Amino acid sequence: MVLPEPGTLQDAARHAEAVADYGIDTSNTRALAKMRNALKRLENVAEEARKQVIEPALDDEMDVGDRVAGVQRLEREQRTVTDNAAALEMLEDAGADPAEVMRIYPKQFVDAVDGTGVDPSVVIDREESTYYRRDE
Repeated sequence: MVLPEPGTLQDAARHAEAVADYGIDTSNTRALAKMRNALKRLENVAEEARKQVIEPALDDEMDVGDRVAGVQRLEREQRTVTDNAAALEMLEDAGADPAEVMRIYPKQFVDAVDGTGVDPSVVIDREESTYYRRDE
């Protein structure tokens, strides 16, 4: 078990904020890459710790509406469609255009039309960008 040390995490957050606010010496590419990897790792493990350990522990200690140390526990409702076919039929019956309320996910679309003779490039475009990944 690890004892909570919020000061250490706050120091890391302040350092990252200072970099964002004031910049950093960019003359050492190796140091920049190492810092990038360290920040990405911190982001990943911090999110995992928050979701897997911290928030479940807070759930046991805080009720909805409680506020402690700048954190408030809230409740929200998220709607989900449980039957796509029935929802599409209801839209059709209502005279609504399903295309107005739907989002097409490019990968699923391409997978769905693969081998059908339909050319997905007519409606799917590609954008290229670069990104960084930590070497394992």
